[in-house]
Amino acid sequence: MKKLHLLTLGLAAGAWLATPAVQAGIVGSPHDFSGEAWNVTPSDPNSVCGPCHQAHHAANNVVPLWGHTTSTGPWTMYSRTAVAGSQLDATLDPGPTGVSLGCLSCHDGTVAVNSYGGQIQGGSSVTITNRALIGTDLTHSHPISFTYDSTLVSKDQWLYNPDSRNVLVPSSGTFVPGNDPTINGFLLGGNHRVECNSCHDVHNQEGTPFSIANNPKLVKIVGTQGGRGSLLCRSCHNK
Repeated sequence: MKKLHLLTLGLAAGAWLATPAVQAGIVGSPHDFSGEAWNVTPSDPNSVCGPCHQAHHAANNVVPLWGHTTSTGPWTMYSRTAVAGSQLDATLDPGPTGVSLGCLSCHDGTVAVNSYGGQIQGGSSVTITNRALIGTDLTHSHPISFTYDSTLVSKDQWLYNPDSRNVLVPSSGTFVPGNDPTINGFLLGGNHRVECNSCHDVHNQEGTPFSIANNPKLVKIVGTQGGRGSLLCRSCHNK
């Protein structure tokens, strides 16, 4: 079994670059596997999209046209009882859902990165290791797969209303805000769901452009505003 040392995609913000090199989409990002030796699907060798998506007979329980093998866990989700001092008032799903399930189908380490299209591609399995390996115990990662709406805000005074509060934007540098700058529009996919893509954009289509030096984790918001950082965290948390 081979091991793949991917850049970490944990929920942490990198430093801000005033004039980052904008790269469109997956190409050149940590999820660009087109140059990997195992990327040899006969119908689409050296594919950029193929390791995760397929045009036909794809799964519909993760994200559109999902073609990668889906992990089954089992996971241990973040909970009030699992983390001492936790003030979590949200109700989490029993396991990762949607986009988060797609992310963890590589990052929990139970499924090979090159397991897609119904088989292991390129011979032996390639798995994630190093800090990119999140694992199946999610008790010490930011909670995912729950609803963040006005009902949750009424229970937690330290959260902003996702429908009326706009995300914090860096004072300088390149930032692509998208069409809806509210928390719900920009971070929650318009459906009040907190998932991995609330903080990260693997396709690099909105937020802070990918930069290997300053945004290797594909975080949506990095930088400072008024000399204060942690814009991603403080966009939702009233701290």
